[in-house]
Amino acid sequence: MNQLPEVTLFYAAVPTNQISEKGNIIYNNYLFESKQEAIDSGNDYEIATWDIINMLADCGHHFKDKVIVTPQGKFIWTEIYEEDWSGEQILNDCMYRAVGAPVAFSEAVEYHLFWNKGSELLGIVEDAEVFKATLQNSNGDVVVIH
Repeated sequence: MNQLPEVTLFYAAVPTNQISEKGNIIYNNYLFESKQEAIDSGNDYEIATWDIINMLADCGHHFKDKVIVTPQGKFIWTEIYEEDWSGEQILNDCMYRAVGAPVAFSEAVEYHLFWNKGSELLGIVEDAEVFKATLQNSNGDVVVIH
């Protein structure tokens, strides 16, 4: 199996002078592939989290050829295909999932985050091929998924 290079991304959200129709400040989002790039930008930045890389992926910015290292763990771009009525495989969904994690584990994490609005992925760790996700619900309760 080919080993993909690992990268830690850095993110900056810079407010503009523009206001959305709903009255919110519009931000310019920047993603840097090195800390030096982030420093050189002159913007305040942070290490990109799992939430940030998925938010940017929803806007079309993703890395198919790299493992993304975040404070929550290591993630890889995953595309999910399903067969349509004609038998053709079509892209159904895509997102970042924990490197090496079983599909059922990844789906359980995604299901929890989807149905528990405001919940947050704190981290995913793997020990002896057993994955454990720690999540925090909006009320502060911590949930562990194995």
